[in-house]
Order: sequence, then C-alpha cells, then structure tokens
Amino acid sequence: MKNDLDKLSLLVVDDSPINQRVVTMSLKNTMGEIDSAQNGMEAYKMYCEKHYDIILMDGRMPIMDGYEATQKIRNYEKEQALENQAVIIALTGSDTDQEMKACIDSGMNACMLKPFRVHEFLQILKDFN
Repeated sequence: MKNDLDKLSLLVVDDSPINQRVVTMSLKNTMGEIDSAQNGMEAYKMYCEKHYDIILMDGRMPIMDGYEATQKIRNYEKEQALENQAVIIALTGSDTDQEMKACIDSGMNACMLKPFRVHEFLQILKDFN
C-alpha cells in the first residue's frame, strides 16, 4: 500500500448517510479520494470498477451485508490476480467476539467500533505500512 494518505482512495460503505458523512467529513483533508456506498452490493460493484486502496465496511446492511461483500471483493481480487489488495476495515456497532471473528473470517483486515474515530483509523493504516 502507498504511504501518502492523500494519494489513497477510500470507499465508505454504510447504509446510514449520517455515518457516511461523519467519516467523509472527518477524513476529507487526509485522504485523496472518498466515495461512499449504501450496501455491500453497491460496494462490490464500485470496487470492481475502481480498485480502492481502503474500504471502511459496515457489517450489517440491507441487500448485501459487509461480510458477504468482503468475501466477494477478496474472490474478485484473487480472480483478477490483483497485486495490491484493498485494506478492508470493519466499522461495526458490535464488539462481541463472534462479530470480530466474522469480520476476520470474511477477509477483513481489522475491526473498529462505532463511532468512527480518526486516530484509531489512522493507527490501523499505519500498522499496514
């Protein structure tokens, strides 16, 4: 993954427009490009068109949840033999062990609890460099 955050693209996936806005406003001066999706299906389609560097993924959403979307993205990355995989970070409201395990089992790289905290997000990214 590239080191300069202002050169990275971020996809925020959450069925709550308020949550999307909080993340976007919090990171607008830090990240290069920020797009958002309402559900996992939309996120998957957007990722296939534009390979985002980072995806902040809600777990529970209508149409397709974040776990299934992550699995589809990981399968797509393998099928396309993409050199750089997206860093997928769960942004979830549940801190149960079962929820954390579901995040990692689906192919996510890390988990964050809502509400979104910029410093925690940046620390997770730093750990991937």
